[in-house]
Amino acid sequence: MKNYSIRQRLVLSILISMLLILGGMGIWSHLVADHESEEMFSARLATSARVLESLVARQLEKATITSPIIINLPKELEDHDGANEVAGHPYETKIAFQVWSKGGSLLAKSTSAPNEPLGSFVSGFTKYQLNDELWHVFTIQSGDVLVLAAEKNSVREEMSDDLSVAILTPITAGALLLLVIVNLIAYKNLKPLQSLADLLSKREPRSVESIALDETPNELKPVIQELNHLLQRVRDTVQREQRFIDAAAHEIRTPIAALQIHIQNAVNANNDLERDKSLEEALKGLRRTTRLAEQLLTFSRVSGTVDDEKASLLSLDAICEEVIHAQSPILHQQGQTIKLEANGDFVILGEQTKIERVIQNLIDNASKYGAQNSVIGVSLKQSDGLIELSVSNDGTPIPEFEKEKIFNPYYRVLGGKSSGSGLGLAIVKEILNQYQATIKVTDKSPNNGTTITIQFKAVV
Repeated sequence: MKNYSIRQRLVLSILISMLLILGGMGIWSHLVADHESEEMFSARLATSARVLESLVARQLEKATITSPIIINLPKELEDHDGANEVAGHPYETKIAFQVWSKGGSLLAKSTSAPNEPLGSFVSGFTKYQLNDELWHVFTIQSGDVLVLAAEKNSVREEMSDDLSVAILTPITAGALLLLVIVNLIAYKNLKPLQSLADLLSKREPRSVESIALDETPNELKPVIQELNHLLQRVRDTVQREQRFIDAAAHEIRTPIAALQIHIQNAVNANNDLERDKSLEEALKGLRRTTRLAEQLLTFSRVSGTVDDEKASLLSLDAICEEVIHAQSPILHQQGQTIKLEANGDFVILGEQTKIERVIQNLIDNASKYGAQNSVIGVSLKQSDGLIELSVSNDGTPIPEFEKEKIFNPYYRVLGGKSSGSGLGLAIVKEILNQYQATIKVTDKSPNNGTTITIQFKAVV
């Protein structure tokens, strides 16, 4: 099982997201700054060239000089590529201009400009590599004079980088501060999880009481509710198992005591006839005890829902025929017969073993409490998406006040002639609860017999 921290994963996810977003913003900001600086500097170059053309070029066109006129920068800027802004700006050393005659003579230039042409004598914007330095050049022609205004590419790169740093620095600082705040918020808001873990760690192993926190966030409520539902089911299971154990111990004590008496009588018998009679009674008691043990195991199994059998489509009429065929010999010994009424296909979704147990227990119960030499009726009907299974007998009807009690474990009808375990109908009720099927008990007819009817959901 992989363990991880929700807070760490949350903070790490936010950090990665922020890095990706900030990285994208940085690249975007740099591209925007580079584009804007390119346009701004290009516009400045064009303006500078036009000013030079108006103020200088037209005079130099008619001048007769043997060497170019050099326009010097202040000494502070020439000696230091630095920061005396009173005399001028350091960027002036990275900006240059030249004035050339059409014949190729250099008429004038700035101190920062080389003696070689800064570019081809083609009007417009160009880029020119000179002495490992890239220049951005704007050329304008005025008569026989060419004016070239240029600046180093490093100026644009520096400005673009500075703009990017200026934009990203406050964003990065704010992002780091936001990350710290998110971490604190995550820690505070995830604290109820730690409180829940601490509460669970301090509980006694046998404690199944409900869990309650002083403060519960909405996101944690479903978890606590499901835990409490689970604990409630555990409580119910523990209580049911305890009742089962207590009742089983009580129920099995009586047949065991009877077995001891019969065996003791057989040991102390005065003759073979008494011994055989005692052994026969002991054998009957042993069969009843075996039957009780089987019923106890069945009830425990269906109550705990530990069967591995998977639900499938079942033909209820076919199962009824199989169970009736198996039960008929036993019923004939008691002078009873059984009759099935089923016309059509009756298909349900269920586990065959459990459905067989339901039908078998209903027929056993009808036989035990039915009159001798009577008919036990089994019928199947279908309407409105429901399948009705009815089992009826003839005999003394069950009193109204006992019709709900007969499904309780170990309960037997008052004055009944049967010595059963009282678990048959309890097993039926437990299985039907798992299928969300309904069961009801009615008189077969006024003052005669009992009919137990079950309703299953039909599969179309």
